[in-house]
Amino acid sequence: MSESAKLLEPGFSVADAEYPNFALRDGLLTLEFVDWQKRRVHVRFSNAAGVKWQELESSGPEDRDDSVFEIAGSSWLAEYLAKDARTSAEALRHFRLCFNACGVLDVLASSMENEDAG
Repeated sequence: MSESAKLLEPGFSVADAEYPNFALRDGLLTLEFVDWQKRRVHVRFSNAAGVKWQELESSGPEDRDDSVFEIAGSSWLAEYLAKDARTSAEALRHFRLCFNACGVLDVLASSMENEDAG
């Protein structure tokens, strides 16, 4: 199965955002950044199994460099499951946040929640 990217509407924008800060502790990844409107954004990823940051553009399969995606058919997630690092019962998802101004954040986690919505 090849990878495909599904555009998500997470309630925040990563387009033209400032360089993000993130921390991983006990399976919880917290992400903070200032968006293009100078608003501080706080995002939580629960049951985080993997995190990758690169200051390079993504090699795909998404077609935009300024949005948030879920990667379906993720080879990274498949590797975790094949090596029994995690199980399918954990319902992990591969999220890709493309910060066009500074880099790409990939996260394997059960959920992504915008803490500022609500």
